[in-house]
Amino acid sequence: MLALVMAGFALWSLHARAWDLGRRSPVLSFDAAQYALAARELAEHGRLATTFALPIELAHHPEPPWPLAVVQPGLVLAEAAIEKLAPREIRLGRSRTIDLRTPARRERLTLLLPFACFLSLGVALAWMAVGLIARAAPETGQAERVIAGLAIGAAFLLDPEAQHFAVGGFTELPYALGLVVAFYLLAAGPASRAPLLFGLLLGVTGTFRGNMLWAAPLLCAGAALLEPGADRSAGGAAPRPRRWRVFALAMAGFAVPLAPWWIYKWSAFGTPAWDLSRLAIWDGVAGSTWFSLTHLPQSPQVPHGTEALALIASKLARNLGPLSAGMTLGPRGLWIGALAVWLVIGRPRALRVAGAAILAHAGVTLLLAALGASWLRYLFPARAPLEAAGALALWALIGRAPLGPGGQRAVRLAVVALMLGSGAVQTVRGNREARAAAGARALPAVSTLEALAEWLAHELPDDAPVMSNLGPTLAWYARRPVVHLALTPADIDACRRRFDVRHVLLVFQRSERAWAGWSEIVDRPEEATLERDWNVARARRWRSNDGFQIVWLELGPLRPRPPTRS
Repeated sequence: MLALVMAGFALWSLHARAWDLGRRSPVLSFDAAQYALAARELAEHGRLATTFALPIELAHHPEPPWPLAVVQPGLVLAEAAIEKLAPREIRLGRSRTIDLRTPARRERLTLLLPFACFLSLGVALAWMAVGLIARAAPETGQAERVIAGLAIGAAFLLDPEAQHFAVGGFTELPYALGLVVAFYLLAAGPASRAPLLFGLLLGVTGTFRGNMLWAAPLLCAGAALLEPGADRSAGGAAPRPRRWRVFALAMAGFAVPLAPWWIYKWSAFGTPAWDLSRLAIWDGVAGSTWFSLTHLPQSPQVPHGTEALALIASKLARNLGPLSAGMTLGPRGLWIGALAVWLVIGRPRALRVAGAAILAHAGVTLLLAALGASWLRYLFPARAPLEAAGALALWALIGRAPLGPGGQRAVRLAVVALMLGSGAVQTVRGNREARAAAGARALPAVSTLEALAEWLAHELPDDAPVMSNLGPTLAWYARRPVVHLALTPADIDACRRRFDVRHVLLVFQRSERAWAGWSEIVDRPEEATLERDWNVARARRWRSNDGFQIVWLELGPLRPRPPTRS
């Protein structure tokens, strides 16, 4: 276990250096910064709110601080607790003090929970694998069990996607850790013997990602299929009344941690189901994009009825293939296939129920990702338990092969070599890609963000809001309200009629990389003052030390709304 912790720390450090984390690459990306802002607001002012808003949010809540319309509460609460507990400065002797209050240093606190979950997952997967092998196949030698556990734990730590989520304030690793523990409790038996506590675990895990709303019934049904008090290695079918009681208790436990969050959503938005991420289902449908859906100060018009069903079905068919290919890439297909085969012929029942739940959860996650933004990153929480369970299933299948003890041992060592070898290749490739991506990031370096925050503090009043494509990252560094950039310059006026923003800050590497509709202003900002409808009173452009083009637009007073014909 100590070896896994040391290996995890080394791999994390290599990946952080590849990104040049905290220098060329800010710790807070777009998603991570939204959580950090909400956590800081909670820690400093005791309210669930944020100082960043997408233009669509202005239609419902025009004034800052804005209620939380996108983020989930788990990471917000955890980061707020860390923010409250962390010191403001560190004294080194009598003459030297390190100030930890600056945004650049404070943002590193958001790494603590993901990093801890990264190491915990590597150790937990190894420990669980050893325990499950000992329970299901006690004839296996201790050395083989330890080798299997170490291989599974190390394979997780070698996953470059896991390393990436550990160097940013993302929700994937805490959510994956909760899932892994939940599946283990199914396989080992406690899930059905203590269904209320099992449900509470699912609820806490669900505070990190909304996907648990769909996964919880699957896991609770798995707990209901196992008879409390049965032999841990055998399991058994519970009587029907008992099944319903276990299921109901588990679902009740799931609802307890989430109930305050649903009440908050109800009071802030009028419905407990409010979440802007639901609009992702229309991303790529009928010409809509996430930007066109959320960067206008109004609720988008979306298809309805049979037309909507047809468009969604078309999107699902279009995205399932690439996502399925990414989920089964390389050895992943071998692990999934082994788990599917083992479910047909394997024993005991508890392990089969857990394996079936893992496969079903992976299928649900795949469907949700295909219906949403269709990014491979959304498959990661399902991949972590799926690949570990698949490797264990393959280990068990090898034990049934007619190879003799020596042949089985040789094949298992070959599997270990495949797991570690493919993981090492992925790590090298991932770090190479990280170095390339760091130089092409849409976010400027930390030094540029600090300089922009200082410049804004000098030019504008403390509470003056800004509209910028840097979004929540700028709000973190500048400590002022920030509205994300409107869809086009022509849409600024509609945003201002909801919330009057007088200053626009554009920061892009090149004009060609600016958003559609904004590239001309980035390239020739002086001409923006000539476009009467844009109401630009003054424009200024300069270049940062890291090569970003920066354009500042000062807007004129908001004009009266033009009369409409009756």
